Amino acid sequence: MPRVSVVIPTYNYAHFVGEAIQSILDQSFRDVEIIVIDDGSTDNTAEVVSAFPVRYFYQENQGLAAARNSGIRLTQGEYINFLDADDLLTEDALEKSVEVLDSHPEVGFSYGQALLFDDKRGFDGLVKSSFLNSSTIVDGKEQIKELALFSNRITISSVVARRSCIEEAGGFNVEMRRFQDHHFCIQMAKKFPVAYIAEPLVKYRVHPEALHKNVDPYLAERVFLLIAEEIFSDPDTADYFQPWKDQMYSHYYQKIASYAYGQDMRLSRRYIRRAVKVHPRMMLTGTGISMAYLYAKTFLPNRPRMLLHILKRRFSAPKRLMEGKSCPQ
Repeated sequence: MPRVSVVIPTYNYAHFVGEAIQSILDQSFRDVEIIVIDDGSTDNTAEVVSAFPVRYFYQENQGLAAARNSGIRLTQGEYINFLDADDLLTEDALEKSVEVLDSHPEVGFSYGQALLFDDKRGFDGLVKSSFLNSSTIVDGKEQIKELALFSNRITISSVVARRSCIEEAGGFNVEMRRFQDHHFCIQMAKKFPVAYIAEPLVKYRVHPEALHKNVDPYLAERVFLLIAEEIFSDPDTADYFQPWKDQMYSHYYQKIASYAYGQDMRLSRRYIRRAVKVHPRMMLTGTGISMAYLYAKTFLPNRPRMLLHILKRRFSAPKRLMEGKSCPQ
């Protein structure tokens, strides 16, 4: 029985999945099984995967969360890694993750930093924890603070989770769709401590299919408000997070407003106003300035808005967050 199972869900990523598999075969840690869940691909994914020593399973298209859950059910390992088909593991990623989990049996999952890269420019950024500067074990509630009050800096491809803990937390919620990673990590952190490895464990590929363009703002509204409701209705977390309740809701309102921008300007303005109303001190921060700028832009006609967008992209460094990245399903 392998120590680690790597689940690779894929949908029409034949042009990437071979590199992802090879990055696992090149690991310094060798006691690994690879399970590829083909979620209804119509390209030559099956042909590409057949060249590698993996377990391949095809299913009708059900979405990323369902594909991961299918992979979990098929795994045999004590630990499970969820590698996106367009990402790559660094050579010692699994070795470092297993070492941490073996040394800390109380930990539910580990995660690490992610190097951003694309095939044209190479590496152009690093995603790391916004509040941890070194490798450490953190209480799960402290990890939720970062996820629910700031931003999701957990790249799912870097996560190695204990199988027993995944089963207790319930796996991935298929209703969350693009936000299932965020929800999964919060559900795990509610129950178990988390290990942060302050080193790059994954190479996160940035490409047009992976960016969270045109995320359904109504889905974002439903998901983020549900996550907040779950936190404050859970007796294990409600009292702990009460001092940060206004800030948490403001953070989620801001995210909904950002996704609604360009698609439903009224919805965007509504949630910006809610974000300010529930947490007025936010306006004294850089985030508040950004929200004020976004609010003003919602009143602009399309052409001036697009010009501002082009200028911002041209003169600012690329900043790409992980939420919303998924196979194009």
